[in-house]
Amino acid sequence: MIKSHYYQAFVRLFAITTYMYIGITAADENNLIKQQLSSQAEQFVLGQLDPNNDKTIDAVAMPIDERVHVPVCSSELTFSSSPEALSQSNVMVKAQCSDNDWYMFMVVKATETQPVVILSSAVSPGTLLTTDNVHVVKMDKKRLRSTTFADIEDVVGARIKRRVSAGRPVNPNNLCYVCKGDNVTISAGNLSMRVKTNGFALEDGRMGETIQVENRRSSKKIYARVVGTGQVEIGI
Repeated sequence: MIKSHYYQAFVRLFAITTYMYIGITAADENNLIKQQLSSQAEQFVLGQLDPNNDKTIDAVAMPIDERVHVPVCSSELTFSSSPEALSQSNVMVKAQCSDNDWYMFMVVKATETQPVVILSSAVSPGTLLTTDNVHVVKMDKKRLRSTTFADIEDVVGARIKRRVSAGRPVNPNNLCYVCKGDNVTISAGNLSMRVKTNGFALEDGRMGETIQVENRRSSKKIYARVVGTGQVEIGI
């Protein structure tokens, strides 16, 4: 009787353990299938929206409900979406297996992004931008309301004209490489000869803009092109 009792207990324990093992394995397998399904749906959307790889698009499939069981498909899954759906931010995608007539609809969030130079910390008027207070992030193009910079080198050396909080894009209209009242170096000449003198700016100026400056020696007001931080150039 004692041996029979231990045997029966062993059988029950073995059955419970086996059931738990099979259950965990099945759950893990189903989760893996869901991950693969999500990845394939994302790749499908990317291929439809950016077939030439000339854009920067992020595609993220929304999580599949834990209660949904995705059967194994021996053939390749097919994906489809309507042109109307592909024009939306949340793209409705149909995943289908021809082997067993199984299908389900999924949502893939698609966002076209671009690199944007933003401020790493809050800055006050007159702050000089350096590699320490700006960095580049990817931002949703639909959220951008003005012209932005994509390269840090385009803003380093410029100064902020108005206070800006951290995390905000650097706005070209809020920059000056030469600010009104700044001392500037005025240069003129060509490859064989170049003359430099000192002056001060009568206007704000961004890189490449033409502004009015005054020559300190002659007090003559002239127009010159901004070529760098505190540097302007006149043509001869």
